[in-house]
Amino acid sequence: MTQPNHPVPHLHSLGKMTVFYIPSHKLDDPRFYHDTETARSAIHRFLMQRYRAYTQTPTPVKGYWIDGHDEMVHDVMERFEVSFNYEAEFDRLIEFLVAMCVRLNEDAIYVTRGDHSYLVSRQDA
Repeated sequence: MTQPNHPVPHLHSLGKMTVFYIPSHKLDDPRFYHDTETARSAIHRFLMQRYRAYTQTPTPVKGYWIDGHDEMVHDVMERFEVSFNYEAEFDRLIEFLVAMCVRLNEDAIYVTRGDHSYLVSRQDA
């Protein structure tokens, strides 16, 4: 059996997986364009420029949560997944998602990194 500290042939570590969810209906909605760029194309551009790869699951995932008025809310989400090793990159992704919250008029975006979950909000916690 190969030891974890020894390289495994043909295996390339991509780092820790990070996943975030964006409401499907806002990704291509003209109300959320920035100039002529959709939210979907802004996410694509950012992830490709920063990380050179990502996965997007277009199959709808439904999210449920309780809003600030104690009302249950739900939305159909699309899942984005990217991997990287450096925590500074996680900070940069969070900055991007804060701006995406503002752009999409979302209170928060749900993010997981490894075995931790976060809400990225447009306002300070």
